[in-house]
Amino acid sequence: MKTPRRRFLSFLGGVLLSRAARGQDALFTGVPAPDDPLELLWSRRLSFDDGEPLITVRVAEGRQQILFTPNGPLTALARTAAGETRKAVEGAAPGRWTLQLLEGSPGVGASWVELEQLRFEDKQGAQRAREEWAKKGVQVRVTTVGEAYGVAGHVVDTRRYSILAQGDATEPGARRQAREIEARLGVRVQIRRELAARPRGQIELRDPRGHSVAIGEGALELRAGSGIAVEQVEYGMGYAFHGYEDRTYPGRLFATIDGAGALALVAALPMERLVKGVVPSEIFANAHPEALKAQAVTARGEVLAKIGARHLGDPYLLCAEQHCQVYKGVAAEEPAPAAAVEATRGEALFASRNGESLLVDSVYSAVCGGFTEDNDAVWGGPPDPSLRGRPDFDPATPELAAFRDGIGAALVSRFVHLNPVPSYCAQSGFARADKVRWQRPFTQAEVDAICSPLAVGPVRSLVVEGRGVSGRARALSIAGSRASARVHGELAIRRMFKNLNSGMFVVERTAGGWLFTGGGWGHGSGMCQTGAIGRAERGATYREILDWYYSGAAPVRIY
Repeated sequence: MKTPRRRFLSFLGGVLLSRAARGQDALFTGVPAPDDPLELLWSRRLSFDDGEPLITVRVAEGRQQILFTPNGPLTALARTAAGETRKAVEGAAPGRWTLQLLEGSPGVGASWVELEQLRFEDKQGAQRAREEWAKKGVQVRVTTVGEAYGVAGHVVDTRRYSILAQGDATEPGARRQAREIEARLGVRVQIRRELAARPRGQIELRDPRGHSVAIGEGALELRAGSGIAVEQVEYGMGYAFHGYEDRTYPGRLFATIDGAGALALVAALPMERLVKGVVPSEIFANAHPEALKAQAVTARGEVLAKIGARHLGDPYLLCAEQHCQVYKGVAAEEPAPAAAVEATRGEALFASRNGESLLVDSVYSAVCGGFTEDNDAVWGGPPDPSLRGRPDFDPATPELAAFRDGIGAALVSRFVHLNPVPSYCAQSGFARADKVRWQRPFTQAEVDAICSPLAVGPVRSLVVEGRGVSGRARALSIAGSRASARVHGELAIRRMFKNLNSGMFVVERTAGGWLFTGGGWGHGSGMCQTGAIGRAERGATYREILDWYYSGAAPVRIY
């Protein structure tokens, strides 16, 4: 029998508008067919269920087998070869169940290494990326991803430039190339698939006794009202804290075939439930309620901003890592963040530009170090009026008068040596002194090894060239005994020097090598999370917090 049709709102209805809102010819139309889970999983468009966005998030992929335990009676729906879903299990007793890949074939199409994404307005940055990657021995091509569409009369534009490494276009080739780039250059990259045909395969569901109870053609849907515990979920890919742990997810999961033809598990989450898990993963769960509300609004906006621009060749919209936003499942949910999410339900940041209400790129970082940064200084591209660097201290503070309007090259050394600094992020009850101000020493041998891919020879000088309004480095000039080179972008500099806390630093020659002295933790653009807590602790509301960090923007409820 077919499952009851899920309630989806049409993109042509009152919630989502056409791209005509931006004067474009084509309409952003269509919704996933509710009776075929593959249409939901592979769609790059925002779907609505009961008036709320429905977001698909990766739980696991690349597997042959997945073990799970439903917290309560289990219902399973198997997809048939005709694309229908049939109820295979209903009200089954809890126990340790198994999903097994019986057969799987990868999708047909090209696979590439995605090196980075840039703002759609940053045409110069796209050209600079070509040149910079070529210097590192990587030839690239530039494509565009994302869409522009309307939500309740407001515009969401997720378009980005995607910088792809040239390769043989095969999945194995892309994975080999990704490993080589990560090992040689120390950068984290993604696999981008351009599929002409989806992967195919069969997935078997086995009950706790090991009996086969269902076989799904490409997909199986699992439901348990009290959640589903999944064993050995991988997290922290590419980071030092990489590992596996058991995680529990709200009770609607899809087993499917990933782009490489292996077994994947995907959670289908209403937006608000997703944000309830994201907020405590991104900020202290016991932070001030107004700071939690500010985080909920920014997290919701970040979800909207990434839909259609990430994971184009994967059977989900978002991963659960830093690449999208960290989501750890039900265990991450806490009462205070959940209350903050409910209090701001459906709100995201929008700003009025040229007669349109546009979604603000509500980026945030952990600790700004006393001054936030302009978006263009961090990522290049044109200035965003809502992402202007601003002091994270009371401008009337006498000892900081010299820094009110910015921290140029002449002031940055004095600023980073202020310790303690009377900023909101430093005065927060959650401040970490080693993140507000920090030092990182390197021996000469370490610096020579770090810079060896640039072929400059033994390093003789490290000089910051250009700084943002917060003093963060825009570029670093490296002179060696054989040649000179320049590294552009604060993130590239930080990664190169073994993940410096931030780009707000000065570098000095020492007797044994080099010393970086800096302030802050993260890129510094948008909301300073620890600063937001400090402001809330001193009486600021979440709207006041957001107004300070995102100039000219305000929370708007869109559903």
